[in-house]
Amino acid sequence: MWKRGMVHAACAAACLGALAGPVRGDEFPARPVSIYVANAPGSQADLLGRILAQGMAPRLGQSVIVENRVGASGFIAARATAHAAPDGYTVMLGSSGVMAINPHVYASVPYDARKDFVALAYVASSPNVFLVSANTEASNLRDFVDAAGKAGRPINFGSLGTGATTNIVSQLFGRAASLPVTEIAYKSEPAIINDLVAGRLDFSVLPIASTVTYIRSGKLKALAVTAQKRTDFLAELPTTVEAGYASVQMTQWFGLFAPAGTPRGAVSKLAAAGEATLADPDTRRRIAQLGVEPGGLDRQAFLRFFASQYEEYGTTVKKLGIKVD
Repeated sequence: MWKRGMVHAACAAACLGALAGPVRGDEFPARPVSIYVANAPGSQADLLGRILAQGMAPRLGQSVIVENRVGASGFIAARATAHAAPDGYTVMLGSSGVMAINPHVYASVPYDARKDFVALAYVASSPNVFLVSANTEASNLRDFVDAAGKAGRPINFGSLGTGATTNIVSQLFGRAASLPVTEIAYKSEPAIINDLVAGRLDFSVLPIASTVTYIRSGKLKALAVTAQKRTDFLAELPTTVEAGYASVQMTQWFGLFAPAGTPRGAVSKLAAAGEATLADPDTRRRIAQLGVEPGGLDRQAFLRFFASQYEEYGTTVKKLGIKVD
């Protein structure tokens, strides 16, 4: 599955890292730090990584460089990070999909999310919203369920494919509402949005960041945010919990991770730089402008959060019978 050149490159990097030896905490960092991002330049995750890098650099006293390792559902970035020298100079902006969902969905994953990484900082979260066409008569989730139950056919939803958040949340909704649902897979969010606006889809669950302009302009109707609490971006929008569907929850999140075995001193400095950056009001404002909510957990709280999310998503994926060979 993996190209031989990539394997050789990863092995070479690991060998060079081993020859360099561990870095002492009081000497770290002595050179620039790289943040691997699994998404393309200009994407939401890329911009988030760059904001984080700009804030961490002065706090570390070294440049922090974003490197885009794109492709294979985040496997390339995660594998490169897991196999990097554990010296603190390589970290990854990992999403909930890469770190907590993919390990349960894919039969073969080139990393162990729990053993190959150490969590550093909770960076941000991106709420998802339950969306329908503006022409849909329902004004809330319960009305939508009632109407769908009388439709006499399975209701369809737009998804980015098996194992994607859009797919998982939509299936959870179908179960919770006792409605037959049919997936229509797309290659991009804009394609889903176009068909949703045109009324060719019954519903979809998408990130608020990519849909809020359509909601505010009246082109799409949001019925609920699929989270435990309301989002500041659409404070008037009730949650799925408030609507009576507590099991229909899933919020994408981003965290900073280092390779397992990174020295404690380097871990402490990286985590402290990340936390200080995320506590800065200007940084939080810039992150919010991306349509994501800046993190607010300390490292210990993030460790607990990551562990619980990994187990929770594993249970959900197994319950839904989702598996990709």
